[in-house]
Amino acid sequence: MSLAADNYAICKRQEERLVFDHFDNDDAWKLGSQMVNDAREKGLAIAVEIWINGYMVFRYGFNGTNNYNDLWLGRKTNTVNMFHRSTLRTHYQPAVGEDDLYTDAHLDPNEYSNMGGGFPIFVKNVGCIGVLNVSGLVHTSDHQTAVDGIAKYLGITDIERVREE
Repeated sequence: MSLAADNYAICKRQEERLVFDHFDNDDAWKLGSQMVNDAREKGLAIAVEIWINGYMVFRYGFNGTNNYNDLWLGRKTNTVNMFHRSTLRTHYQPAVGEDDLYTDAHLDPNEYSNMGGGFPIFVKNVGCIGVLNVSGLVHTSDHQTAVDGIAKYLGITDIERVREE
C-alpha cells in the first residue's frame, strides 16, 4: 500500500476508535488544558481550538501562532463540520478513489481545508458533535497531536500513528 492509502486507513480507524461516552464544555476545558500542557512540555508552538455544536468552547495559541493559524483553524473546522471526518482523511480521499474537496465537491479552498489537524469529536450513540483543531506544525503532525490528545484523555495508550509525508 502507498503512504496515502495507509494513512487514510489509519485515520479512519482512529476516528472509529476515538469516541467519547459524553462530551461537554467541562470535557473541552480538560482536554484543551491537557493538550496545552503537553504541547508546552514538548516545546510545540501550536494553536488549539475545540468546538461543540458550532460554539467555540476552548482556544489557546502559544507564542509564535498568529492570524495565519486562525485562517487554517477556520478552514479545518468547516471541513470537519461538513464531512464528520478528520481533515487528514479528506486529504487522502483522492488517493483511495474518493472525492477531492475542491475538484469533486467544488468547495472553496478559502473556506475548507484538506490539510491535517481537524478531528471530529464523536460521542457514542450520538455522532459528531464537534471539532478539535490543531495548527502550527506539519499537517500530519497537527493531526497526530489532536489524535494523541484525545487518546490520552480517553486513556487509550496504543493508538495508531499516521506516517509522516
